[in-house]
Amino acid sequence: MSGVSLGRRRFLALAATATVAGVAGIPLFHYRFKTPADALPGPRTRPRLGTWEDLYRQRWTWDKIAKGTHGWANCRSACAWDLYVKNGVVVREEQSATYEQSEPGVPDFNPRGCQKGACYTEVMYGPSRTSVPLKRVGPRGSGQWEPIGWDQAMQEIAEKCIGAASRWGTDTLYQDLGPNFDFGPTTAGRFKFQFMAGGLFADNWAEIGDLNIGATMSMGFAHVGGSSDEWFLSDYLVVWMMNPSVTQIPDAHFLYEARYKGTELVVIDPVYSATAIHADQWLPLAVGTDAALGLAVARHLIEVQAIDLPYVREQTDLPLLARLDTGRLLREEDLVEGGRESQLYLWHPGNNAPVLAPGCTGNETRRLSLDFEPPIDGQWTIRLKDGQEVAVVPVGAILKEHLEPWTFEYTAEVTGLHVEQIRRFAEGFARAKRPMVLSSWGSNRFLHSDLMNRAKILCLALKGALGRKGAGYQATGWVDLGGFGNAMQMERKGLRGRMAVLLGAMPPGDLFNAVLDIARGRKTQSEVERAGESYYLKNKLCMTDVVEVNFKADGYRDALNREEKDLFSRPLAAYHDEASEKGWAPGLPRKVPPKVFFSGGANLLRRNNLPQYLKALIWDDMELIVDINPKFSYTGTQSDYILPAAGWYEKTGIKYTVAHVPYVHYCDAAVPPLGESKDEYEIYWLLSREIERQAKAMDLPVFDGCGRGSIDWKTLHQRYSNHGALGQKDAEVLCAEILRSEATEGVTVADLKRTGIAKFTGTGSSIQASALHNPDWKGAGVLNTLTRFTEYKEPWPTYSGRITSFIDHPWFIEMREQFATHKDSPGQGATIRSSSSAAMHAGRSTPPGATRR
Repeated sequence: MSGVSLGRRRFLALAATATVAGVAGIPLFHYRFKTPADALPGPRTRPRLGTWEDLYRQRWTWDKIAKGTHGWANCRSACAWDLYVKNGVVVREEQSATYEQSEPGVPDFNPRGCQKGACYTEVMYGPSRTSVPLKRVGPRGSGQWEPIGWDQAMQEIAEKCIGAASRWGTDTLYQDLGPNFDFGPTTAGRFKFQFMAGGLFADNWAEIGDLNIGATMSMGFAHVGGSSDEWFLSDYLVVWMMNPSVTQIPDAHFLYEARYKGTELVVIDPVYSATAIHADQWLPLAVGTDAALGLAVARHLIEVQAIDLPYVREQTDLPLLARLDTGRLLREEDLVEGGRESQLYLWHPGNNAPVLAPGCTGNETRRLSLDFEPPIDGQWTIRLKDGQEVAVVPVGAILKEHLEPWTFEYTAEVTGLHVEQIRRFAEGFARAKRPMVLSSWGSNRFLHSDLMNRAKILCLALKGALGRKGAGYQATGWVDLGGFGNAMQMERKGLRGRMAVLLGAMPPGDLFNAVLDIARGRKTQSEVERAGESYYLKNKLCMTDVVEVNFKADGYRDALNREEKDLFSRPLAAYHDEASEKGWAPGLPRKVPPKVFFSGGANLLRRNNLPQYLKALIWDDMELIVDINPKFSYTGTQSDYILPAAGWYEKTGIKYTVAHVPYVHYCDAAVPPLGESKDEYEIYWLLSREIERQAKAMDLPVFDGCGRGSIDWKTLHQRYSNHGALGQKDAEVLCAEILRSEATEGVTVADLKRTGIAKFTGTGSSIQASALHNPDWKGAGVLNTLTRFTEYKEPWPTYSGRITSFIDHPWFIEMREQFATHKDSPGQGATIRSSSSAAMHAGRSTPPGATRR
């Protein structure tokens, strides 16, 4: 036994070595001998050892504390952390509870953080971490790599970029935009390179699945929601297709604190989730039947007259008139020769005649205020311009008929719930003064999720909950950092650079007309801002959508048609072609698929819903694929180059600014990047310099730019570096420019290095932020939403100018989806293209006795 026993000193020596390695957490392959001589053993030495207490005390000493957060993470929240650094290594992170109450009587945001953030150091120093540039030397996916230097990597990548752009154009240069990114200088640098190079931005919200189509159709916003402390103010919280105890850990305490003051918590989830165990009601409905439950609730609200009738008349489309002969809304072009297609009507009971509806797209009155009470039920006969007499009814009358079959009993058959469960939920919703629905990004990833979310929003609209403090729809809103857009577009520093960005956003003539529209009351300021931003996105940013890209790839179109066969009355491609021909699709048409692809902080081939098609029909035909990532991924293994990116604690960052927590969160570069890693700002700084060098050497011709005129790569680095004002290590300088935003007025990098967080001073001026959030909010109180429409009476950004429940577009009539309705999902193991699946969709789409118009 004595031969294998360890003495106390020997044990402590080994323990000390293990402790250092464990605390650092760095795998041995990250260490390299600089020269062969360094590998020779030196004189044997023993570390000075004390007691175990001394070793324990050593663990609780550090050289400095830096402020941090987890920026490049697809997390719908943000949390402040203290980073403890010892000997150049982040040894641990700890939550920083420095948040304040938004207003008296509402809990503060402390504590914030989750177990994923608390273990990032394990990932940062883990075995999947990249630390040197790698070049593929075998076929893609073969796993054959060789380490190379940064100079070689930049030279070869620049050469391939120039070659591809010369053959195919700069708009074949693509970036994968997410979802793992932040709003700091590293992301701004990445976007700035793409913008200055004339590359294409492919909007992939829909491809990721986070886009809330139902909310967009109903309210004109894809992302709706204020600060999470507003949850506390609701008296009836409905967690619908969300599990905040797991996916919204820093904010979940507001739900449970609200119960202490009498709020009823309802969880609608097929699974008995970590949130459901705390609920007053748990409704385990069948998967995909959420719309059916919403329709039953809406029916009950109307039946027991638990709707906010003045709100419904003013804010929703239920009083708009529709023709019974066509099932479409009554328009001015129906009544008047040369009338507008976008001018809709209300019924005036005093005049006993239809009158122009204010606020809709075709009306110059940009206020929803009414001086009469239009009915939401009834039927009248009117004479069209050709002399024909037709019956018209308010949309509310059609809705009432549409909801009639959705009794509690029939809904129980569809959802699998007990009748009394449905009754209790509906009655609670009817009693509530401030009902609020929490819905996650995951709720948007279901087949027919648009119908499910439209049904939720319909219930809230009937209650007058949207645009009321402590009530409404919470599905994650955003705060805008306008300085981020400036930082990525500026070609020169300071006011000169910012003014050039502003003046380039709209043509001078359009800008002049926009000012006149505001002065004459033809448009509100927010409408003008939306128009300007829409023009910029379409004409200046060189942006398209993923669908457009996929449909242009040989074979992808056929594959998508096969996937959707029998789900629609026409092939999927027919709808895409019609949308493109009629200008409905926002993306620029693409003639050539991607040829150069930069992936960063993401794993596209694993994330994509149809990776087999993406890889076979697009990926393998690309000439250059570069993965810029702090860790190895499947996408990286299928790339040509892997460039090691700095980790979250190794670079300056700003967590993307969701509205759940109304603070900007900063991450300092607590330690130098591991190995040869560099932050993305520096990587693109080096690449733009090398491209410019080669372009000048070969006198590269000017390219025809995508949406922005000519693109000269001989000046690419000058423009990227703001003509020399941004140096190779100047990420913090770019960060300061980002903070020159309405939402962070007066906040500096120095402040954030000291505090880690700062309260927003506003919500920004982008399309989403300016119209979504309370325009009076300047940092004090809970951040609530949609009051611009309910209190200031501005039109909603929808076709009707109102919260929309009825859509009379030909596609929606064809699909019988004018209103939210229930459609079954394919059974487990079924395919959409099977005839039985198609029949199942048709069978449950129309409940017994329902009339479709």
